[in-house]
Amino acid sequence: MRDVMLILHFVGLVMGLGTSFAHAFLDKLISKMEPEAAVKFRLQVMLLSRMGYLGIVLLIISGIYLVIPYWSTISSNPLLIIKLSLVFILSILIILIGQGTRKAQQGNAAHHLKKIEPLGKLTLLIGITIVIIAVNIFH
Repeated sequence: MRDVMLILHFVGLVMGLGTSFAHAFLDKLISKMEPEAAVKFRLQVMLLSRMGYLGIVLLIISGIYLVIPYWSTISSNPLLIIKLSLVFILSILIILIGQGTRKAQQGNAAHHLKKIEPLGKLTLLIGITIVIIAVNIFH
C-alpha cells in the first residue's frame, strides 16, 4: 500500500507543481498581451488550477498515510515540521487563489486577478521549497 501512496504522492506533486510552473510560463506570454485580451486569456487558463487542486488533494491524502510512521518522532524532526507547515500554508494559498478566481469570474476580473497574481508566485516558491525539504528529510 505504501508504494501506491508514494506513486499518488508523486502524481499529486507533478500536478500541483506543474500547474504553478505552467502559470509562471503563461504569465510571460500574458505580459505581452493587450490588457483586455490578457484578462480574458487569464480567466480561460485558470482552468489549469483545477489540476492543481486535484494535485494538492492527492498530496494531502497520500501524505497523511506516508507520514504516519514518522508521527511518533515528529518532535525530533524539525524539517518534517517545517515541511508540514509549508503544506498547510500552501493549502491556504490555494484556497485563497480559488476564491479570487471565482470573484474574478463574477466581475471586475482585472482587479481580482491582480490580487491573486503574487499568491500564485508564492505557491511556486513554496512548492519548490517543500520538494527540497522532502528530499533532505527522506534521502
